[in-house]
Amino acid sequence: MYCMVKYRLFGTSGVRGEINLFLTPELAVKLSMAFSRFLGGSGDIAIGFDSRLPSRALIEACISGAMFSGLNVFYLGLIPTPVLLHVVKEFKLDGAIMVSASHTPPRYCGLIFFKGDTGELSPMESKIIEDLVFSEFSTSNVFGSLHSLGDVSDIYVESILRNFNFGSFNDLNLKIVCDIGNSPYALYFNKLFEYLGIDFISINCHPDGFFPGRGANVDVNSLSYVSNIVKGGLANFGFGVDGDGDRCLFVDENGVVLSGDIIGALFSREALLKVHSGIIVCPINTSNIILDISSKFNGKVYFTRVGPPEIIEAIRKIDNVVFAFEESGKYIWPKNILYGDPGYALIKMLEIILKYGSIHEAIKDFPRYFQFKTSIPCQDDYKNKVLSYLRCKLDIFNPKEVIDLDGLKIILDDGWILFRPSGTEDVFRVFVEGFDEHKTIKMLDLSVKLVKDAIKMLSK
Repeated sequence: MYCMVKYRLFGTSGVRGEINLFLTPELAVKLSMAFSRFLGGSGDIAIGFDSRLPSRALIEACISGAMFSGLNVFYLGLIPTPVLLHVVKEFKLDGAIMVSASHTPPRYCGLIFFKGDTGELSPMESKIIEDLVFSEFSTSNVFGSLHSLGDVSDIYVESILRNFNFGSFNDLNLKIVCDIGNSPYALYFNKLFEYLGIDFISINCHPDGFFPGRGANVDVNSLSYVSNIVKGGLANFGFGVDGDGDRCLFVDENGVVLSGDIIGALFSREALLKVHSGIIVCPINTSNIILDISSKFNGKVYFTRVGPPEIIEAIRKIDNVVFAFEESGKYIWPKNILYGDPGYALIKMLEIILKYGSIHEAIKDFPRYFQFKTSIPCQDDYKNKVLSYLRCKLDIFNPKEVIDLDGLKIILDDGWILFRPSGTEDVFRVFVEGFDEHKTIKMLDLSVKLVKDAIKMLSK
């Protein structure tokens, strides 16, 4: 039975907030010291940061807290989150701290804590860290050491290519365009494509914490420039990553930006075909396309609450998980690392193109769903009250079933609606999916109106 954790610091993924309004260097020191105590007061960890300007101050605080609490720190500097985790894997470290707010706007900063298996802390482990932060404890008698590893691009590339016969990709004669999203990923993709012998066009490739290119997030609406490059015949397909490089969306050879649900379903099918059965793990806001795909290829789907910690905890506890993903574009192969890794996903996509001839050909038989999602500004202290209000209005939808795993998911005859308060931002999210586009848009409009009515009533 799932035990709900009441968060004070941790949200859906790590600790995030506006610099100096919530997340301060002092809090970063305390969190790092608590993480050290969680690890037993000794051990080796990696620490890196994203391109946001305040991250450079927070990482110094994290290093200080970790070292003064007995941890040996391997400092990696400006680095994508997946690369940090491959270093943890290759050096068999005890954990990592990533100073990043991932895909959120530039005013946010964040800290994400990882264990030695390269996965985030579980919700219960995050609660332990919080309790330690709010308790009285002293620093360790042992002072940790500091090591700088320098350029780890070769380590990253060799780690992900170990599982592939990448020599066969030379026959594809491809040119690929990537929107790096002002993340730190350019160096690592350049090295990866150099190994693969594939032509590579990069845009928004300079790290910039204000994300001037297209913003920190990557979604189906943010890759229009990549789409135009593909449509113009300058590249065979494309992809884009988010601000810390753990999310990835693909653009097919026709310039169509594919959702994370479609790509996740494609990767799921290939994983199931390879082993003939298995478990796919994904959050409750995933499209029903995964149910269609898994049922056809002898797979089963395990739904979790939204967020990498919930997904990773399921992978740790359930046998025979062959793949996991979330609709935001985070794809996880357990034998790689327990986190999204666009470099690894890219090689998997090249395998699919080698097998089917193109991305479009690989997904041409997928069922068509219409899914819409939106975010409505909502203060944290309103979120649970909005959910309570919505519970009283469910009869409007004549639901077949209501699932309260994470927010409220209303199962309908021809689709579903999910009302879910964000765990990382001051917004209330609404997801709607159905077979009929017009009816699905009407469901979205009604759902958004209900949320706005609730917020308006609460704000009086």
